[in-house]
Amino acid sequence: MRKKSLSYSAFLKNVKDTVKRNNMFQKGDRVLVAVSGGADSVCLLKTLLEIRKTLNIKIMVANMDHCLRGIESANDSRFVEKLSMELGLKFIHKKVDVKKKRDKKKSIEETAREERYGFLENTARMKNCNVIATGHTMDDQAETVLMRIIYGASLAGIVGIPAVRDADGVRIVRPLINSERQDIIGFLKSVGFTYVEDKSNFDTKFVRNSTRHEIIPFLEKYNPKIKRTLSSLAESLREDYLFLSLERAKRLKKYGNITSSVKIKDVLLQPKAMRKEIFKELFKKAGGTLKKLTHRHWKDMDYFLAQTEKGKSLDMPGGVKICKQKGEIVFRKHGQR
Repeated sequence: MRKKSLSYSAFLKNVKDTVKRNNMFQKGDRVLVAVSGGADSVCLLKTLLEIRKTLNIKIMVANMDHCLRGIESANDSRFVEKLSMELGLKFIHKKVDVKKKRDKKKSIEETAREERYGFLENTARMKNCNVIATGHTMDDQAETVLMRIIYGASLAGIVGIPAVRDADGVRIVRPLINSERQDIIGFLKSVGFTYVEDKSNFDTKFVRNSTRHEIIPFLEKYNPKIKRTLSSLAESLREDYLFLSLERAKRLKKYGNITSSVKIKDVLLQPKAMRKEIFKELFKKAGGTLKKLTHRHWKDMDYFLAQTEKGKSLDMPGGVKICKQKGEIVFRKHGQR
């Protein structure tokens, strides 16, 4: 049995609390709101309009047509343009054929995300907006965390979607990150706002849709609050991750600008978690791609460091070779000396 949606006032209070706790806005901020036309983004726009006087912010709307659904996605953009005009808001639009832009090494979803955020960040700077607001919800957070757990992720992946992040001086905020989708739909009904429905969101051949419509409903049988549980897990782990990141920065300073090698005895003195961070730096400097590394690779590196004899080597993904020589561990591409 599904719980009753939050009332209009309770929903707004929840968003206000999220905004305040995460220090999302400052007086005078110029906010570019990403609106696709779907329920989440339309709710985000309406919510920010409801509280903009209190926040003392200015709002404009950005929309991108990814050209993935033909006339349907074009109609969605027209819907957002019409809505913006009715609300008296400036509307900025871009049409991008994501399939043509796609690099074969990346998925359509990755390419679409890169193009979308590139558009939002460039538009924000062009229009003198210092904040970008996106409609990510608690459902999105829970789905993201669960998918990363299923496919395998490090701490950096399980922390999920940040409520606030910096993009080269432009602040990206998610005011709905603590709001559930059913409450968002309830809020839109209460204010009489319509939205468009992307039919592809119900196609379970996509992992996120399968997670949303099949896996999470199954888990809710055992924990009706599974979405909140996963979101809370991400928030808690993010605090740990931020602490480790600060410690990482402090300790890596001792090594100066890491090039391709470090002394073995120095690395062995570090906690295991910090050794992993040093390995990451060396692997990246050697031209490796972190996404290709599995937990098994990290274990192999650690064993290699502590147990392997001098002169031995270890092959890693992307053509990176790790060697032990003269009291140092060296990362290099195959063929390099």
